[in-house]
Order: sequence, then C-alpha cells, then structure tokens
Amino acid sequence: MRRLTLILCALLVAVQASAQNCFPTSGELPFKAGEKIRMGLFFKWGAVNTEVATGDLSLTESALNGKSVYKASLIADSAPFFSVFYDMHERFETWFALDAVRPLKYYRNTKQGDYRAFNNYIYDWDKKEIHADINFEGRGQQILDIPIKDCVCDITSILYYVRSLDFSILSPGRKIPISFAIDDTVFDILLTYKGKDSVKVKRLGKVNVWRFSCQVVSGAMFDGETEMTLWFSDDENRVPIGFVAPLRIGSVQGWVKQLENLKYPFEARVK
Repeated sequence: MRRLTLILCALLVAVQASAQNCFPTSGELPFKAGEKIRMGLFFKWGAVNTEVATGDLSLTESALNGKSVYKASLIADSAPFFSVFYDMHERFETWFALDAVRPLKYYRNTKQGDYRAFNNYIYDWDKKEIHADINFEGRGQQILDIPIKDCVCDITSILYYVRSLDFSILSPGRKIPISFAIDDTVFDILLTYKGKDSVKVKRLGKVNVWRFSCQVVSGAMFDGETEMTLWFSDDENRVPIGFVAPLRIGSVQGWVKQLENLKYPFEARVK
C-alpha cells in the first residue's frame, strides 16, 4: 500500500467509513463484453504536465467454474521515456457475474521499480471470506482467509461496481459506502457524490459528468487533508472520464484517451 497502485485505477483509497450497507444498484449493467477504455496517467506540478503511464481497461466474457462470467482486465505500463527512470507494469484481473458486480476471483501482479506484489483471491460468499494467496512488500508467500462483508470489491471490480450504482437516487452530499480489498487488508471507504458538472478532456472536448470525491489516506505521498476527485460520464455508459489526486508535491491525474465498443452511444459530450 506504500505505492501508487490504487491511484492508477482512478479510484479510491479513502479514510475508514462507518456505514456498511450496500448501496442500491440500477439493475441493468451499463457495460457489455468488448468494451475497452484507455486512460493516460499524468504527473502535474506547476507548468510540468507529463504523461507517465497508460492504463487499458477491457471487459470480456469468460468462464469460471463452468459458468459464464465477465472478466475485467486493467493493464498499466509506464510511458517509454519515463520507464528509463522508473519501470512500472501493473496487471489486474477480476471475474464477476454477468448480472451483478460481485467479484468471484481476482488477480494482481505488480512491478514498480524494485517493488513486487502478487495477489490471487478466491471469493467465498457463503463463508464471507476471501481465500488469498499473496506476496507483497518482500514478506514472502502468505496463504490466508480474509473476512469480508457484503460490499467488497477490488481494484478492477470497483470501477464497474460504481458504474452499476443507482445514480438516479443521488443528491449532492450523498455518501456511498464500499469495502475495498488489496493485499491482506479490507478497507471501508466512503465515496461522496458532489453533483453534476462538466470537464474538458483533450480528445473528447467538453464532457458532462457525475462528480465524486473521497479523502486520500495520509502517508508518504499524501497529507490526508485533501480530496481525490473522480468524474464519470453523464450518460447511460457512466464511463470513468478522469480523476485528480493531490500529492504533497503536485498531483497525479488520469484522463480518458480512447473509448471502444460501449454498450450505449456516448452522449455525454457537450454539443
């Protein structure tokens, strides 16, 4: 958790939340197999605004234990110039049901400079636990069971879970509780809806969005006093459009670069 892994997905390391009930979902999922989203990841400090990595998010139909499921993959790689100084490769994969974003299996393989992390989860919803095979921060392989509650996601499934929520009942200030698992820990987080807005995106122009925020955890890169902002498209797709997370020096940002095979026509662009 000392690295920037969570920020690379445009979501969500936040302070611990008190609420535990699942937020209502909208019913029909706003995505389909074949969807692809590419995001550019930037470091901004004053006049410096450098693209340091690219993140590719894709959704396919797969099989798990003889059942048809979705498989969501997120691959993040450092930009060629930046990799000379800091080589990064992240791969995250999650399998979840076709009718609801409830993760069934999760895989993580992280390489950031000399740092390595590996997660392999099997979700056991009957026993309310994750059967985890993990190795991170040089601790060696660990096999353990991690207790979970109903609304647990991981770094890939959380992107689809937020999109599946019932946005129609949101009002500014509404807080959405989500639990988030990574390595050997489950965090309870609060995502706060801020209202509708519009943002300018280099390749898309001005886009109507739903704006959310959460407070980042205090640590080496964050001071714990600032909020991370996230935007999702204000149309039926609810695509992750961008995020901004302030650092102690500058900020890390992610902005969508390319959208392919969305379930619905992309109608969030301001005309």
